[in-house]
Amino acid sequence: MKCIVLAGGKGNSLWPLSRENYPKQFMDIKNNRSLFQESIARNIPFCDEFIISTHEAYHFIVENQMKDFQGLRYRCFLEEERKKTAPAIAMICMCFSPSEQVFVVSSDQIIEGENYKDTIIQAQALARDGAIVTFGMKPEGPRTDYGYIHYSGEQVLAFKEKPGSDEAENYVKAGDYLWNSGNFLFRAGDFLQELKRVTPEVYWSCYECMRHVDISSRNIQLQKYFTKDIPAISMEHAVLEKSHLVRVVKSDVLWYDVGDLSRLSDYAKAGDDEGVIENDCQGVTVINRTGDRLVVTNGLNDTVIINTEDAVYVSKKSPESDIKDIIQKYHSQYGKYFENHHIFYRQWGTYEVLEETSYFKVRKVTLYPGKTHRLHKHDLRSEQWIVARGVATITLGRETKEYREKDSVYIPIGVEHSISNYEDDELVIIEVAIGEMLSDEDSVTIAEKNKALRLNSSIIKLEPAFKDYLWGGTKLKDIYHKKCDYDIVAESWELSAHKDGQSTVASGRFKGMLFGDYLKKIGREALGWKSQAFERFPILVKIIDAKQSLSIQVHPDDEFALREENEYGKNEMWHIMDCEPGSFIYYGVNRSLTKEELRRRVENNTVLEVLNKIEVHKGDTFFVDAGTIHAIGAGILLCEIQQNSNCTYRLYDYDRRDKYGNPRELHLEKAQEVSNLNSREIQSVDASEKMTVCNGYEEEILGSCKYFESRKYQVYTEIEFAMNDASFCSIIIIEGEGMIRCDNESFKFSAADSFFIPAGQRKVLVRGKCSFIKTHV
Repeated sequence: MKCIVLAGGKGNSLWPLSRENYPKQFMDIKNNRSLFQESIARNIPFCDEFIISTHEAYHFIVENQMKDFQGLRYRCFLEEERKKTAPAIAMICMCFSPSEQVFVVSSDQIIEGENYKDTIIQAQALARDGAIVTFGMKPEGPRTDYGYIHYSGEQVLAFKEKPGSDEAENYVKAGDYLWNSGNFLFRAGDFLQELKRVTPEVYWSCYECMRHVDISSRNIQLQKYFTKDIPAISMEHAVLEKSHLVRVVKSDVLWYDVGDLSRLSDYAKAGDDEGVIENDCQGVTVINRTGDRLVVTNGLNDTVIINTEDAVYVSKKSPESDIKDIIQKYHSQYGKYFENHHIFYRQWGTYEVLEETSYFKVRKVTLYPGKTHRLHKHDLRSEQWIVARGVATITLGRETKEYREKDSVYIPIGVEHSISNYEDDELVIIEVAIGEMLSDEDSVTIAEKNKALRLNSSIIKLEPAFKDYLWGGTKLKDIYHKKCDYDIVAESWELSAHKDGQSTVASGRFKGMLFGDYLKKIGREALGWKSQAFERFPILVKIIDAKQSLSIQVHPDDEFALREENEYGKNEMWHIMDCEPGSFIYYGVNRSLTKEELRRRVENNTVLEVLNKIEVHKGDTFFVDAGTIHAIGAGILLCEIQQNSNCTYRLYDYDRRDKYGNPRELHLEKAQEVSNLNSREIQSVDASEKMTVCNGYEEEILGSCKYFESRKYQVYTEIEFAMNDASFCSIIIIEGEGMIRCDNESFKFSAADSFFIPAGQRKVLVRGKCSFIKTHV
């Protein structure tokens, strides 16, 4: 299940804990954890990936707080312009397979209780039946700052906006109203189909936007230019109030929507923070967020006191004590206290101002592992850096040196400099700046070539992305034990950097990272010199389980695909892993055709008559070059090795419809343009002619083209092969089990496991009784 975390809200209603540029979801709430981090932590048992929807201004805060979750898979959708919850959820769901269960959670709530698990399980069961599930909380009183759900059992009768006090009292007395938590659970396809039905303008504007958005990396930018036509609308208004699919689960948990300090004080317990003394006080809440100051209260009643590094707030404890009016009144005079947290977040780490005057500034600077503060210079100030913790790699002018704890370095005015942290722990330096201008305005970034991170790992294991196409089966789960919640799994993309379905690093320091982001980390040189001519990573490896026949289709070549789709063309190779007796494929035309005849036969359902129908057997291999009309028949399980492309033109699909009744799109015009309509004779090849028997293993050449070469190895004891600087290597296990080792890294494996090895002078050992396919450029 995927978890969408809504973390884009702004506001300073909890000032001084929250600020305009540091909203409440990121503030420490208990034991140095934020509301946002609590939202992640409590859902880790249920979700395999987290997608964080937030404003671009909060990106580096999110990255900082996600550092505490090592190896957790996550992505960030970064809005330039807020569009409320429905579009944010819709655009993320458009990146999922329709069968994917999605749990949408708000990041500014406190939820506790042993029954939380039971609530999720109940909602998942309803979602599997096609419901859009919302979660309702039993009202503790007639609050006017929450929405309400009128319900009967699991049926939602109505959603009610935040009511007046009289209405709220009536709702609570009636007994059939719940607080609306703002959390939801559904299958991605069910939600999107319902959004398209009840609010089509939102669906299609989001769809059009996502056509232009690059989703290939962890951080996905939603630029204002592309989102400008999307209506700003809540989930309730867009779908829940209009849909007959909505169900509610009554949640028996402790729930706080922390909207103001009064509500926070209901949850915060006196004495939770260190450095607090209360004497002869009633109804007093003290929150002390400083480590070196004591707060003493004496003889106070119904008071909330917030002490932070740069501001103190004291107020009576009541909902009417709203800080917003005070902030608005005094913003021009004290704006820096209302806007900014005392810690500032950047791509490379954080800094904290320890002391500042008109002529000097002292900062504590923290660099995260593997990060670099890029080459820059200052024209109006000099700096002195002292390493307090860690190892700093500092470039000063043309010289680069390592500096350790207690070392210092002087940066004169106008000298280019940068600092990197290549270690596994955080780097902390104390920076003293002296000059005429001490702000970030006196910082000129110097353009330089991006440097790849220095890596020790030589082999990584990958986890696949899954596809739930309607023709798929269950063998990938039943036989190979792939971890996927879909009812059917048609494809597992075992090695993929393609934006439509990326593999994930499953081992090492980058566990949880998208494969495409990992490739950026290690740099193009790690792919080998043969890959340098390719703009993108050149190959994609899949396992395909065809319970039903696939559509009749064709792939374009590079020239056509780049011109028409901004995508590479597609040559591919199929290796039959298993098949039912009598299974077959369609492979090219059995006589020469014209484009007109091809179109006519598609329209009158006779196109199959002019295709080569070939019975297949376990171990067969077929190379499908661009332009070849083809299809995989029912009952076939195969490994597909192909160009890194998802460009397919569907020619014929038996008039099938998806689970929502939508016909599958055909691409007849483009398919006609790219199809090779010359007769193709099928020549059988004796596999033994391509096989070499060696000591402990057999080697078979499966196929090659300008993009890749693949060889299959049948291992009886072990095989060791050498790699070089020419190419990376992909290993996909076809059968059996054993161990693979490269340099100092080793893994146990079983069938359908996938590995990637960067280029370099190294040896790879595979031991066990197994077969695998090795692919390189």
